[in-house]
Amino acid sequence: MKFSKSLVSALVAGVAAASFASGVMAQEVDAAKDLMKQNKCTQCHGMDKDKDGPSFKKTAAKYKGKADGEATLVKHLTSAPKVKLADGSEEEHKVVKTTPPNDKAQVTNLVKYILSL
Repeated sequence: MKFSKSLVSALVAGVAAASFASGVMAQEVDAAKDLMKQNKCTQCHGMDKDKDGPSFKKTAAKYKGKADGEATLVKHLTSAPKVKLADGSEEEHKVVKTTPPNDKAQVTNLVKYILSL
């Protein structure tokens, strides 16, 4: 079977674009995980299991698909609201610290990662 040069070029371009996109997504996931680690998010939140706070998967299930879900979580991570802990006590949720400070794009990337779980 023979393929035309234009078809082969289109396929190569498509594979290259897909590879680039998956590389970008991997970088975004790595950046979100790094930010999560820097801010010690997993001290209070497990991926699958609740700790002092709800698991990331439980949070994703609660907000995924809601029109204001992403914005709600970004606000939560940037405004230090009072939260109820598993033992019934309350404390201020820590603000996610970024470098440079107050980088909303990094927090939004973190929220998108959480919502993807």
